[in-house]
Amino acid sequence: MKKVLFASLFMAFLAVSCKKSSTVTPIGSSSFMSFTAGSSWNYKTTDSTGETPYTLTSTNIDSTINGRSYHIFTYQDANGSNSEYYSNSGSEYYQFTQLAAQLDPFEIKYLVDNVNTGTSWTQPFATTQVIQTYTVALNATIKNTITEKGNSITVNGTTFNNVIKVTTEITNPSVTSNIPLVTLTVQPITQNIVAYYAPKYGLVKRIFQLKVDVASSLPIVPTTNVVNNNSTTELISSNIP
Repeated sequence: MKKVLFASLFMAFLAVSCKKSSTVTPIGSSSFMSFTAGSSWNYKTTDSTGETPYTLTSTNIDSTINGRSYHIFTYQDANGSNSEYYSNSGSEYYQFTQLAAQLDPFEIKYLVDNVNTGTSWTQPFATTQVIQTYTVALNATIKNTITEKGNSITVNGTTFNNVIKVTTEITNPSVTSNIPLVTLTVQPITQNIVAYYAPKYGLVKRIFQLKVDVASSLPIVPTTNVVNNNSTTELISSNIP
């Protein structure tokens, strides 16, 4: 139970899943991501299990969600396809994500392209799940910081210039429940989450290293490793008109 809940929390901003959509006026292309219909990106994610290739393709459909216009992209891998939702409002970039079918979706701001190095922004995250007759509450703060601007990065032989590096931290995580005689405590987190965004292309590389352990107040329940993810996602090629 705890593994599912925490995996959902800390992987939230990597996977987008929402079914609310309607056709509205298309969003124009932004500085750090193309919304042009037909644009496509081929990525690969490498972890301990090997390589997982996938393709992201821009559609010609937008969706209005909570008053914000989101552009719909199709995510395709060997297991099938689903939709991803991105938005650009001036210098700010957003994703709309749903952690699981039983939870409300939420919006996360993942990039601001016109601020100085060192600029940070935070966003609280809180949700409650009912498991059988018990309630489990999750709380954390997502902190993003611009840690580099204007540098170059070479990914799979292609050099991208004027790149923005964003470092993400999960801070103040906690979990509480009304399960009798049980107190859950999040142990110090090991993490290294960074993403590199290039003009026009958007994400060109992401390093995601996160280890989370939860201890129980009951001696008979040992400390549990609920998240242990170490992966790298890289842009292989793209076709952007």
